[in-house]
Amino acid sequence: MWQDVVQILGTITVGSILWLAIIFLLAMITEMGMPTFPIIEGLLVFAGFQIVHGIQGGVASLAPFLILAPTGRLCGSTSTYWLSHSLGDRLIDKFGKRLRFTRERLEKTKQRLTKRALPNIIIARLAPGLGIIASITYGASHIQFRRFITGVLIQLIIWEAAFLALGALGGGIAFLFAPEFRPLFIILIVVAVIGIGAGAWYFVFRQTGEEQPEEMPAPRENKS
Repeated sequence: MWQDVVQILGTITVGSILWLAIIFLLAMITEMGMPTFPIIEGLLVFAGFQIVHGIQGGVASLAPFLILAPTGRLCGSTSTYWLSHSLGDRLIDKFGKRLRFTRERLEKTKQRLTKRALPNIIIARLAPGLGIIASITYGASHIQFRRFITGVLIQLIIWEAAFLALGALGGGIAFLFAPEFRPLFIILIVVAVIGIGAGAWYFVFRQTGEEQPEEMPAPRENKS
């Protein structure tokens, strides 16, 4: 049974054009705010396991997946940035109170981000659940696109390398088990990564929603 699950995961990471297109679209819509489970992260962990344990066709057969997953995220984050860049002010004016994000808060955020934009982009996007918020904030704040895209590229390299390394580490530990237990071991790691990632995303989303908006001073009436 577990071996069958591993084979199914293998057909996804080293799959057809259809599977690769699905992975690309899933990565892109995730970056654009569609709530999804961290499935891509789980697949990256499995790809790291495959690299250690060998794969038919060699590591090169994983190249399309390893390229398209971050490319989809890059396209999604770029689209989110430019949409926020173009519509950010109007969205804040119309929905700022509901989003608990006013023009005053935006201006304060912009002043802080401009000083150390690049490291702040990387750190914010590496935090679970904050990637979308970071893209919207940087777009609406009109932070220079060159800085934004550089930070995103660095973050995506770190992101992919970290999950591949986790899968490779799990693959190395799996050699300590009997061959029949290795598929179960890597599946448990993949499920744990997806579950922890989903939990972290929900926690951050809930905390953001519970933040109280800053109270604006009431306008003083002119006494005649």
